[in-house]
Amino acid sequence: MQRRVQPTSEAIRAGNRARVVDILRRSGSATRAELINGTGLSRATVSSLIGELADRGLVSEYQQPAADSPGRPPTRLALNRAAGLAIAVDVGVRHVAVAVGDLSRSVLAERWVSLPQGHSAQRGTHIVMRSIETTLAEAEADRDQVVGAAISIAAPIAPDSGRFLVPGVLPGWNGPELAEQIGRTWDIPAAVENDANLGALGESAAAGPHGQDLLYVKLASRVGLGIAFGSGIYRGRDGYAGELGHVTADPDGPTCWCGRRGCLELYAGAEGMLARLAGRGIHLGDVSELIQRAEAGDADVLAVIQDGTRHLARALGTLALVLNPSVIALGGELTALGALLLDPVHAELAAVPFGSPVAVRTSALGPRASLMGALALVLSESSRFTDQSSAPVIPNSGRATSCGTVPSRSLHHRSTVS
Repeated sequence: MQRRVQPTSEAIRAGNRARVVDILRRSGSATRAELINGTGLSRATVSSLIGELADRGLVSEYQQPAADSPGRPPTRLALNRAAGLAIAVDVGVRHVAVAVGDLSRSVLAERWVSLPQGHSAQRGTHIVMRSIETTLAEAEADRDQVVGAAISIAAPIAPDSGRFLVPGVLPGWNGPELAEQIGRTWDIPAAVENDANLGALGESAAAGPHGQDLLYVKLASRVGLGIAFGSGIYRGRDGYAGELGHVTADPDGPTCWCGRRGCLELYAGAEGMLARLAGRGIHLGDVSELIQRAEAGDADVLAVIQDGTRHLARALGTLALVLNPSVIALGGELTALGALLLDPVHAELAAVPFGSPVAVRTSALGPRASLMGALALVLSESSRFTDQSSAPVIPNSGRATSCGTVPSRSLHHRSTVS
């Protein structure tokens, strides 16, 4: 009969320390009361652990003014850069973006590079690797501070392997190769994730406790959906959750590339709208021209857009009934349509019969939603990137302070590559 090995007092303390660190990683910041509620530990134990983490230079304390609350606001705690940095990469149809952030959710450096539509994976990978080097230097980051990297890309991703489940919108990008190269170069765990999923995570983190049950709908070349429940991503059994673009809008409609007929993205996605206009003999160059023609009042363009937004509004009404989210955030290039997009969606969701009305808005983060979601992924799913068996034990780097304002720098560099 085997004897059960009882954990030592130090092992128990390390586990409790890890629980405090994990809450701060996932939430960005917390009060002492929130840490007590989140961990179930006593006030004395939490205070002792915070003191230990502060002595090691891992935690900073600050007060965030609350304009609508009388009295002194409670002290909040956040992890500082000594506890680790994260790399985020967003590979888009016409851009590559890289950011470096710390575990208090401060962006230390950020770089965007414009690329021609249809850019090759080889060229994009070279620019990503070069941009990471530059951004880490701008953030004054040591390599041993980086705990992980997350990459956003427009394709359904297998959660276990990072391979593309179906072809994405970017030619040549078809698997975890970029993540593997980043991992080898900087000796860190790196993960690749669907852009709409990360958009949902970024919007949820930005919304705080009011965004824990949030749907992010990306309306760009195609239609994507990210689902953030409980501050985490819902991917489904095989990673296909969120394929809103392939819900049937018209069973008698044209055949989609997926093999089904009348898929929503054939009507509500930019590629679908442009194809429908081409079928009428109206050939537009890109989404920007589509939006310009709509703003100018082009009747044919407006008819196609109105038909697409009507189908989209119905699909979102069904989602609201099935999932009952707190917020639906709309992102992507087509949000530039403004009221042409939002008005039919608001009208449809106002008619949902059960529960309180769903808040519908355009993305608070705009084009940065997926990039910020990639940073948030390293924080919210920290077990994928760091060993959470114990909290990090890192000597004080001299940069951190145990009181005052959480350091925050945001450097934005936007370059164009011809």
